[in-house]
Amino acid sequence: MLKRILKIGMLASIMMCSFSAFAQEDYYPAQNSLYEFYPCYNASEQDEQSAQTVYQYPNYGFWSNWSIGANGGVTLPLKGSDPNPNYTYDPSWGATLYFSKELNYVWDLRLIGTGHKINNGIGKALSMSVGTTFSIFDAIKGYNPERAWRLYLLASAGMGMDISGFAVDHYGHFYYIATAGMGVSYRFAEDWTLTLEGTGAAPGDLGDPFGKKGYYFYTSLGLEYNFGVTATDKARIAQEAMLTQENFDALTQERDQVKGELEVAKKSERALQEKVAALEKNQVNAEKLAKSEEELKKLRAQIDQIKKEQLNFYALPLSILYAVDQYSVPANEMRKMKAIAQVMKDNPDYKFMIVGFADYSGSAEYNQKLSVKRAEEAKKVLVKKYGIAEDRLVVDGKGKGCSFGDVKMSVNRRVSFYRVIE
Repeated sequence: MLKRILKIGMLASIMMCSFSAFAQEDYYPAQNSLYEFYPCYNASEQDEQSAQTVYQYPNYGFWSNWSIGANGGVTLPLKGSDPNPNYTYDPSWGATLYFSKELNYVWDLRLIGTGHKINNGIGKALSMSVGTTFSIFDAIKGYNPERAWRLYLLASAGMGMDISGFAVDHYGHFYYIATAGMGVSYRFAEDWTLTLEGTGAAPGDLGDPFGKKGYYFYTSLGLEYNFGVTATDKARIAQEAMLTQENFDALTQERDQVKGELEVAKKSERALQEKVAALEKNQVNAEKLAKSEEELKKLRAQIDQIKKEQLNFYALPLSILYAVDQYSVPANEMRKMKAIAQVMKDNPDYKFMIVGFADYSGSAEYNQKLSVKRAEEAKKVLVKKYGIAEDRLVVDGKGKGCSFGDVKMSVNRRVSFYRVIE
């Protein structure tokens, strides 16, 4: 009987190794464009066509990338120490339900509930355990969201209860259990994954830690569903995707263009003022003078409009995002504050206008106060944490009266930074 079990175990191992062998270079085209931000292209002078995309793992929040999975399979009892002569070693069944949280592209956390029937030391049993998985492919080859195959190690530890009365120990029918093994998975759709896992389990008597209830091997086939990325993370990652050198250069170019237009307008204003002064000095007729004054008013209105429209230039890479009712700078946005502070230190003549905004929720009066508090808190960080002179910063709040796109978008809960054009 033991030889037959060993043969089955060897066949399962060979099958898993076969999966991993041809899975090394097989990729599934990811449907979620969030995975593809921060592309970097590296090309040598000899071969500019050999550009490769380098992916950076996004900074997901706690509620993103949770999964639920279930599997079922066969338990293969292995002979334990000092077994009861009445025990049998025939294969039986097992089933597992688990919740999984993706911690990063290599590690996952699992919360596991298992039901088994074991014939060599535990009867019908239920157990709860906490475990982890470690992705071998991703650890070796690096992060790639298009990779469909995954070869991983898994381990868990927890508590179980024998509900069949098959075993008796010092604490009724409770026991501890530790498992370790290997699995292979294939993502056949954007949110769905097939899994094949093989684990060895070692249950133990709580009253006698070295007393074994009987080892067993569990081979299972399962299905896993991923709940995906939350709307908050999608909005934040989409914004961070724009924080690239290319977009920063475009931001600088457009800022310089606005500054140039303002300088041209100022020159035109001075020219008209000189013309008006000359007309007054030469006592031209009232009709021509009125016409010149009308032209001057129009030009001044254009200058005022350019200044006003600075807010319509949405400085996305330099915006701090907030949760609902939040006004303190979030910890995960501090790197942007550091970048802004560095820009101001590198350019001591720069002055910035810090403008707070709010979304549609709440009254107009409440959101106006909230937007000002957000801007003031951002100013405090720059002054107290990074030593920026207070007179280089101007604070303003727009409430929910000035929005980027739909006022219901979470990106409107923000503080943006604008270069003061003097």
